[in-house]
Amino acid sequence: MVNLAYPTAPAEVIEQLSVSSFIEGLRDPEIGQLVRLARPKTISEALAQALEIEAAKEASRFAINPYQGRDKKIKTTDGNMIDLLLELLQQFKNGQNLGRCTPNGGRKPIRCWTCGAEEHVL
Repeated sequence: MVNLAYPTAPAEVIEQLSVSSFIEGLRDPEIGQLVRLARPKTISEALAQALEIEAAKEASRFAINPYQGRDKKIKTTDGNMIDLLLELLQQFKNGQNLGRCTPNGGRKPIRCWTCGAEEHVL
């Protein structure tokens, strides 16, 4: 469409107008801003950047809380990660095992390289 609007413009100008029009036409202004900051030179680069940003944004949106729904004891009022970590720390200090942790993840104990003791590693 840019070629039809500006038939006598040089190829570089047409490409830059195409990139600019593409960015302006994006529905999500945040994606448009990030694509603009990437400074794509061609319409292909702009499309690739937009798709990559959209994919990353979608992946972040659907990232789940690893503790969600696993244990009713683990709850935070506002979903704040710091609150969750403080609550978990308090539960471990109180000696509560949440039922899904085993010492060292179920692997063999880590031993000292020098003396073979399990209490330290050095």
